Amino acid sequence: MPIAKLTRTIDVPASKIWAVLSDFSNIQIFHPNVQDVDQLSEMDRGLGASRRCNFYGGDSAVEEIIEWDDERHFFTCTVTEISAPILDVTAGMKVDEIDSQSSEVEIYMDYTPKWGILGTLINVLVLRFAMQSIFNKVLKGLELHLKTGKMIGKDGKPTLQTSQANAT
Repeated sequence: MPIAKLTRTIDVPASKIWAVLSDFSNIQIFHPNVQDVDQLSEMDRGLGASRRCNFYGGDSAVEEIIEWDDERHFFTCTVTEISAPILDVTAGMKVDEIDSQSSEVEIYMDYTPKWGILGTLINVLVLRFAMQSIFNKVLKGLELHLKTGKMIGKDGKPTLQTSQANAT
């Protein structure tokens, strides 16, 4: 399976980043492509938690946690009902502490391109570059949210709203 991943250093403590990432049902506070989320499981975090990410433009994807580690700050989920030319999708995020005030955040995805050889060609020419661009926007949105407390809206622009996590 092709693996797409991107890592970014963010000058924020790992525990603060993990607090945002582990709030699994609220990815819309920093993901610039997610308009809102439907929580599909009783729990909003941890193993078995599931959500439907509703994207700007009308598409959606369902994600369910299959690996979760609070101590090591990472999760992996399966992604289904996705309108992309990929199958067998697993994705996740992890946070590694660099020092008390900075961390390395990684976003990753394993997948199989649809359409056989044609899909493999599309992956090489287009898809993996598109994923890198999306991952970059997600990590920029996360950093901007962490530093401003603002919700990140469409196209990565902060909204006038402050996230509930930062309002309390």
